[in-house]
Amino acid sequence: MRYCPVILYLGVLDGNFVQEMKLAGVRRYAAARGWEIVPVRKTLSTPKRLPSLLARHCPVGCIVECFGDDTALRPALFGRIPAVWLDFTPANADAGDFVGRPRVSIDEEAVARAALREISANRAESIAVVEFQNPLPWSRVRAETFRRLAAAAGRECGVFAANDGERAPSRIRRLSRWLAALPRPCGVFAVNDVAAAEVREACRAALLDIPREIALVGVDNSPSFCEASDRPSTSIRIDFERMGYLAARMLGERMESAMIGPLLAVRRRSTSGRGRREPRILEAVEMIRREACSGLTAESLAKRFPCSRRLFEMRFREATGHSILDEILHVRLEKAFTLLSETDTAIGAIYAYCGFESNRALDYLYHSRFKTSMREWRKRNARK
Repeated sequence: MRYCPVILYLGVLDGNFVQEMKLAGVRRYAAARGWEIVPVRKTLSTPKRLPSLLARHCPVGCIVECFGDDTALRPALFGRIPAVWLDFTPANADAGDFVGRPRVSIDEEAVARAALREISANRAESIAVVEFQNPLPWSRVRAETFRRLAAAAGRECGVFAANDGERAPSRIRRLSRWLAALPRPCGVFAVNDVAAAEVREACRAALLDIPREIALVGVDNSPSFCEASDRPSTSIRIDFERMGYLAARMLGERMESAMIGPLLAVRRRSTSGRGRREPRILEAVEMIRREACSGLTAESLAKRFPCSRRLFEMRFREATGHSILDEILHVRLEKAFTLLSETDTAIGAIYAYCGFESNRALDYLYHSRFKTSMREWRKRNARK
């Protein structure tokens, strides 16, 4: 009977969208190495239980899920067994025994910068950030990074801070009052999609319109939170599958620590624009999202509205902060990335599914956004 090395994945939460993506990445690398992955639930992944887990499974390595805040499983507990900390908050990087330990973290500055770029495109009068419901380190780091970048851009940024132990109804009431007091239109960055869902609920309670008065951006691109509304939320997509893959690869190849930035903003109605003629602009944005990959052009779109193309372009840019062509290319790029990362569609065929005239045009745009070609990206992230 062939021996199969065991890797413990500690701190697993059942039914968590982000967790499932990370675990898929861990399993992808493990399959190529012939490893067996043993997920251990968070409730069982405690310092007290760890010695018995290590003795029972005799793992060749461990991946410790931190979810950005949980660092209870300290390096000393693993002895000589290699371990990697996954989704490690950068603020904890210099904490004593974690110095020099392999870890995979989210580049919070890159995430905050992507959110600020999306919010700024809506030309909001004010901007603000909403922390997660619990005062966790990753939430504070993300909110503070966004506030700092906004200040560097000459913008004041309000911060809705978490209250430890606050119940959900009380938080929504407090958030509603806070949002109602902000100068509008306001761009709001919610540190994750859970917080974005709370912002939507608070806006309903305060009779605030999304996106006319509040432009909303979250993080994670979780379908259950982003799409569960008549105003689906724009969200910054992070490559969590890649994070899991790198964590496993660090065990197999003794790589150094790594940081993962955002892939792109998945735009939805919560940032679909504002302006004096917003109903027409919103209609145009919806048309783009339905038809951009079917050959829609800025010229053909403008012809559907009763004004000159130049005037329509001006109104569109005034409402959204970017041109019609920019919006069309963004939707096409979203589709291309989805086909590249989630399917086995041949690279040479992807352009046709996304409305591009040639693969060369798509590859040029892809390289300008992600600093790599589609072929190089798929080779580096191949699902083996």
